Amino acid sequence: MHDKKTLKASEMFAMVTMLVGMKLTDTTATLYAQKSQNAFWVMPIISFLVILPSFLLLLFLLKKYQDKNLVELLESILGSVMGKLLGFFIFISSFLLIGLDSRSHIEQIKLLYFPASPNTVIFFLLLCIVFLGAKKGFEVIGFASKISLPFVKISVLILAILIMGEVVWQRIFPIFGSGLTIVLTEGVLKGSIFSEFFLLTIAYTSLRKTADFRIGALFGAFFVLFEIVFFFFVYTTVFDYNSIEKISFPFHDLTQFVSLGDYFTNIETFFMVFWLLAGFLRFIIYIYLLTWIFGAIFNISEFEPLLLPLSFITLVIGMIPDNSVVNETVYRDTLLNYVTPLYVIFPILLWGVALARGDLKKQ
Repeated sequence: MHDKKTLKASEMFAMVTMLVGMKLTDTTATLYAQKSQNAFWVMPIISFLVILPSFLLLLFLLKKYQDKNLVELLESILGSVMGKLLGFFIFISSFLLIGLDSRSHIEQIKLLYFPASPNTVIFFLLLCIVFLGAKKGFEVIGFASKISLPFVKISVLILAILIMGEVVWQRIFPIFGSGLTIVLTEGVLKGSIFSEFFLLTIAYTSLRKTADFRIGALFGAFFVLFEIVFFFFVYTTVFDYNSIEKISFPFHDLTQFVSLGDYFTNIETFFMVFWLLAGFLRFIIYIYLLTWIFGAIFNISEFEPLLLPLSFITLVIGMIPDNSVVNETVYRDTLLNYVTPLYVIFPILLWGVALARGDLKKQ
């Protein structure tokens, strides 16, 4: 990889927003609502608070160990063998998640727009686009995210404004839905919803300045939290609690509610264009970061040729679940629960080892 270090905080902000912000349009809301009912809009806040301290601690360590990315930091603190092993666990967990997430994305495209097309064909076309986009390199991906961001967010803002007339505020009650204990437990277990923050640290030294990474990542993190919570709140107040847990794709159902008069029909097509653009960029960023991590673990400096086989394996993983219900309520739900402790604990482990060795005092 030839890193020119031309990206700034604005590009990092855009990539964080594209990578994590798309969760407001996928099946994450439905997954949250399965147990918490109408209180699911509170759960992203809990998940974010669970993962934020570990992410801030990781940024602190990266700042102390200057000129190191995620994998280099792991090896510097834990040693080559243990560092690579932990890095491989991070890679595997995230690779499985992208496979399941991509299956959910494909199910949306198929059911909403191409119901007669086989999943495999749509999956193959998606990954071809993702592969070709990822081949352009990190700088191009960053600039593309920055250029696309205003169009995507303006379309989302238009939807938010148009849907306000359908909001019924009383539907947020009871505030804690099926119970405070369930909301807290599920919110904590689903902290890995924001695991992409950690993956981005593989690019810590690839921006113009490391300060640009921290500024862009943190501003992006809080922005996507606000965006996700806001739209989950809108879903709660537009759909009643009996239906919210049965709706597979609330974002697209939301577009069915908006109207601009009798002369503007099928307005959901307008939002589909920008949703597809953001979806492509999300998976382009995701597969590139994972390939980068894989290359760093196995000391492969020119890792771009690995984009094609890893994209193909993503397709294979995504086709394992029998259907979208099994994919979401069994595989993805279970994987998110098991992965959360990994992302919460490993920065604390790194900090503890570095502190015990006295490395933090030397920096």
